[in-house]
Amino acid sequence: MMKWQVKFCALFIMACATVSSAEPAPPKLILQITVDQLHGDMMSWYLDRMGEGGFRYLLEQGVVFKDAHHAHANTETVVGHTTLATGAHPSTHGMVANVWFDRKSGRLAYNIEDARYHILSEGADIDEATEVDTTQKLASTDGRSPNNILVSTFSDELFLRFNGKAKIFGVSVKDRGAVTLAGHRE
Repeated sequence: MMKWQVKFCALFIMACATVSSAEPAPPKLILQITVDQLHGDMMSWYLDRMGEGGFRYLLEQGVVFKDAHHAHANTETVVGHTTLATGAHPSTHGMVANVWFDRKSGRLAYNIEDARYHILSEGADIDEATEVDTTQKLASTDGRSPNNILVSTFSDELFLRFNGKAKIFGVSVKDRGAVTLAGHRE
């Protein structure tokens, strides 16, 4: 190698070392949007109808997974949302179906039911007369929690990373969508 090439290589290596050792500033906002049955390429189908900002901004400025796959077949809400929330397979994270047979109680159990944690206030839960989601009707209590999730979620890790100062919200029409993505922390 010529002398200038050696110097250039040394400078390049030093520059790379400097760049890789510098920790980037943490993001101020992380927004995960999960939509049942909205596969990754559908957003681009409607891009020409989107105005500035909103989804267009997220598509152009955010991180978008257009061809993500998981090796599980069950596509029920709690299974998919928990897989996205944890990065783990259902056999590991424990949320294998919206409803499963609970051997201890001898009955079908709703995935996130938990009598210890009531939703908002008494009577704020499901109106059985108008409920269309038959799986929620199986719940024996109006309480909900992520306690059946067996592993840490992305939200849990984010909360830990920022010493409990991260503000994490889960919003969904379905309780199991919000609860699973918001994580375990108390």
